Amino acid sequence: MMLSILCAARTASRRYLGSLYRPSNPYLSKMSETRSIWKPLVWIDCEMTGLNHNSDRIIEICCIITDGRLSVVDNNCYESVIHCDKSTLDQMGPWCVEHHGSSGLTQRVLESDKTREQVEEELLQFIKKYVPEPRTGLLSGNSIHMDRLFMLKDFPRVLEHLHYRIVDVSTIMEVSFRHNPGLASQQPKKAGAHTAKQDILESIQQLRWYMDNYFKPPEGSDTLDKRTISEASGEDTQQLEGERDSKRTRQE
Repeated sequence: MMLSILCAARTASRRYLGSLYRPSNPYLSKMSETRSIWKPLVWIDCEMTGLNHNSDRIIEICCIITDGRLSVVDNNCYESVIHCDKSTLDQMGPWCVEHHGSSGLTQRVLESDKTREQVEEELLQFIKKYVPEPRTGLLSGNSIHMDRLFMLKDFPRVLEHLHYRIVDVSTIMEVSFRHNPGLASQQPKKAGAHTAKQDILESIQQLRWYMDNYFKPPEGSDTLDKRTISEASGEDTQQLEGERDSKRTRQE
């Protein structure tokens, strides 16, 4: 009996002392201690020699990782250019010749010494650094299904690590336009630089605009997101999501 009381007292003491040094934001605390990211989005954009995924190939790729609220977790994104011989580049169509030439990508491809296998390994390690758990990060971007088609051939190991679901900003754009054309016409215009990194940054900004303008929660609502970010962390998040999914299943 006495041993049980002492154990309980020691546990309570540890919890109290721990609470004195706990940061005010449990979500940030969880990230700093375990590097876990809430609802990670793995933003990828590829520049290719063309749009035929059977014969064309990826020559530039960029990856930026954000949490579910679109906060970038590392400003030092992964970027790489894959070497390709001149004879292959000479077979590119007019659009690629013009845009890859004007952006300087064509020359960087010729000067690069990186192979596809090397870039795949580097990209995979970059993603695992922030999203170590398989099947958690969602591949994200504009018309990301096209990038995914090329990655199935060129970077299969990366796709194996990611979730099968994707976040396609182009789909959100099309649905939003049909829902409220007037509001959709007010979204910021893209620069259209057609570099992998710039395309991703514009996609993130575009989704943020849709979230701010189309996806506003009802006033005073207690959303899962608010509870997760402000109150929950780790296992608590999974429990809340389980409760939400169970509730939805019963309603359906």
